[in-house]
Amino acid sequence: MKTPFLLFALIPSFLSAKDALAFSRIFTDHMVLQRDQEIMIWGRADAGDALTLRFGGQSKTTRADDKGRWQVKLDPLTAFSTGQDLSASLSNSDETITLKNVVVGDVWLCSGQSNMHFQMKSTARAEEEIAGMDHPSIRFFTVKQQFGQQELEDVNGRWQTLTPSTAPECSAVACYFACALQPEIGVPVGLVISSVGGTRIESWMRPETLAATGESKDLIEKWRAVDAAEFEKIGQIYSAFQYERDRTHPEAVRKARAEGKPLPPPPVAPKQRCHDAPSALHHGMIAPIEDFRVRGFLWYQGESNSGRPAPYRKLLPAMIADWRKTWGETLPFLFVQIAPHQSIHPTFREAQHEIWQNTPHTGMAVTTDVGDLSNIHPTRKRPVGERLATAALAIAYGKDIEASGPLFKEMQIQDDRATLSFTHVGRGLVTKKEPLGGFTIAAADGRFFPAEATISGDQIIVRSDKVAQVAAVRYNWSKNPTGLLFNKDGLPAPPFRTDRPTTQK
Repeated sequence: MKTPFLLFALIPSFLSAKDALAFSRIFTDHMVLQRDQEIMIWGRADAGDALTLRFGGQSKTTRADDKGRWQVKLDPLTAFSTGQDLSASLSNSDETITLKNVVVGDVWLCSGQSNMHFQMKSTARAEEEIAGMDHPSIRFFTVKQQFGQQELEDVNGRWQTLTPSTAPECSAVACYFACALQPEIGVPVGLVISSVGGTRIESWMRPETLAATGESKDLIEKWRAVDAAEFEKIGQIYSAFQYERDRTHPEAVRKARAEGKPLPPPPVAPKQRCHDAPSALHHGMIAPIEDFRVRGFLWYQGESNSGRPAPYRKLLPAMIADWRKTWGETLPFLFVQIAPHQSIHPTFREAQHEIWQNTPHTGMAVTTDVGDLSNIHPTRKRPVGERLATAALAIAYGKDIEASGPLFKEMQIQDDRATLSFTHVGRGLVTKKEPLGGFTIAAADGRFFPAEATISGDQIIVRSDKVAQVAAVRYNWSKNPTGLLFNKDGLPAPPFRTDRPTTQK
């Protein structure tokens, strides 16, 4: 089967062309550069060429190395929203390249799997909401999918200003995040969206970082035996499948229905995917942009690792530490607790919760109220992006706001009832639906029963006629959580259990 286009891409180095001055492809018209940090700009030219870079009132000179690589450091700039030209000129000729409408603000790297990649055109009320998205101070760059066995040198994509015509292709979570954040901070917001559906966290991790965790050894060994030619072949075969699945087959189905003919069978997915290869997406979609300065990170991933929560407790913190080593030791890392689904056990959300509580400068958006039991890609992305923006305002910008829903603190037991106390009650506890559901209760035998739960000030009283002596309480401990406990600041409580094994604390 011939591949009509290549989603899998071992792209040639942007440095390989001769007799041309060029920027790396992360730099295009309409981009946002990070304020208040040294700005790295790089590209290619002929070996030894001298050149001058001009932007924001600065003029810097450099020379390409013997492989044609050049790099310039601009001094930190304060934010500005009026677009300026950024130009590079060769000193020995009149050749100049210019990028238009470049602004300076805050850039967020948005990564993960399909729920981060999920685009605005597929959200609930998409047509209505996209129509109002005309935000010249919000720009986004979607990194085109590519995998690598070694670190690649460049990415493909282009910066776009958020408008009704461009918004349909933007990551919905990232888009709603930016739309909530930008008016609050008053500077341009840039989104670098580097995400691929169906991917494990191991694919996004640097090899040495992954190896140091001691996890995923079987996966590492499996892919170590795949040589470069086979790796590329696997990628091409899967790209062809994606094209048939997303383009050819839907069109064939529409045509068959129109003609009253039997529907064609869907294409069969290949058994191997580069999506599963350790470090393949780090090499292809993170490493090439590591010098592009950012303000922080958004992460929505975990569905592909949800069957193994214990290793994830090591993997995500290791990746966070590695990204911070690359971009900044205290940069905020904001992530999404994956939404309810029939395939997701609550122990994975518990692992995410513990990572959040044990890792400084992190925030977690809870999604128990916006999931879809039968759809791993829930369409209500606005609350997710807005909750991430709330966390960003508190963690990254120091706003004095409540950034978390109620968190279980302690339980007091009096015979047949338990009184639960919480932190982050904000302006008070509230339920979005009466009666307050989602609570179960058990005696020492560990048999849990649905419980009656009542809000009493900043506490919740839980009881059941079937439990005479309380031993444990759980909230939303289910694949299909029904409880809607919030604080009055509009943030939901994450699931919890008071009988959590001590080895998991």
